Amino acid sequence: MRFPVSRRGLLTAGVGGLSVGLLTACGLRLDQDPEIPTLDSTQQLRNRLARILDSTSPGSGDPETAGEDLADFVDAVGPVWNPPTEFATEAPPTEEDRTFVQAAEVASRAVFEASSSLGSDLIPVLADVATGLALVAGTKKPELITTADELIRAGREELDQSKDGKQTPQGSDDGDEGDEKKADRAKVFNAILNQSRAAAYGYERLAVNFHSKSRERKAALARLESLGALSGEMLELLGEDSADPAASAWKLDPTPTDAESAKELALSLEDGVASALLPWLEADASAILRLWESARTRMVFAATQPLRFTYDEPGQAEVQE
Repeated sequence: MRFPVSRRGLLTAGVGGLSVGLLTACGLRLDQDPEIPTLDSTQQLRNRLARILDSTSPGSGDPETAGEDLADFVDAVGPVWNPPTEFATEAPPTEEDRTFVQAAEVASRAVFEASSSLGSDLIPVLADVATGLALVAGTKKPELITTADELIRAGREELDQSKDGKQTPQGSDDGDEGDEKKADRAKVFNAILNQSRAAAYGYERLAVNFHSKSRERKAALARLESLGALSGEMLELLGEDSADPAASAWKLDPTPTDAESAKELALSLEDGVASALLPWLEADASAILRLWESARTRMVFAATQPLRFTYDEPGQAEVQE
């Protein structure tokens, strides 16, 4: 889905307004209203998140990192979109003042309740920010994590049911363009498949470095199950002929020899999974569940990572280096 204007223009045009000189330079007649972009539902949701974050201030009961994390979330989501005031037909909506935890509850619910209908290439930033908000705020209010998990799984189930009800017309992927698209999809899915297999191997190796009753051991064993589901999903999407064969073993960095090195390996494995998921997430909201599983597991082995991706440009997710 394409923006009616560039993503950067859409995110930043409303910050300072548009001058008459700019309108004239663009070749617009002063006696004729310019074409104001119409935001689709996903763009409107991004804009609401921007308004929520803009009205948020850390308060008592918030995590110690709330101020720093809030700034990162604001940079990722981008500024509030407001059409030029001289052409606005109504006042822009506003959000009430909230603390970090209050804002996280409202914002994450808004994204995850809409997860089955998200479109455009804003899916990664919306999912990443909503996940980070829920997990960071969840350190103070754990029920936020439970609610987010339920909403994400409900959205994924709705997506799966919607896809099951659709039939792809025969021959719709014929021709060079269809073959190229299928090859690109296979490359993405194989990258995820290989990373999920490597992560499963790593968790088998690192789990034994924790006490059998420990939180880390339980998380590692649970992660093996979700990684198995991810691998199975990729195999189903790829089909037997397109899936890469599994390696006999994977190089682990670091090799887990004690609890500390095992934790370090878990973080590395989850960062690899998140990186592999990004291209899928850019095209399909189904991947939100897999990003959530990775982020939630990662927080068992280290402090919660607010954002899984970097944002040199607002709304533009990139793999963290």
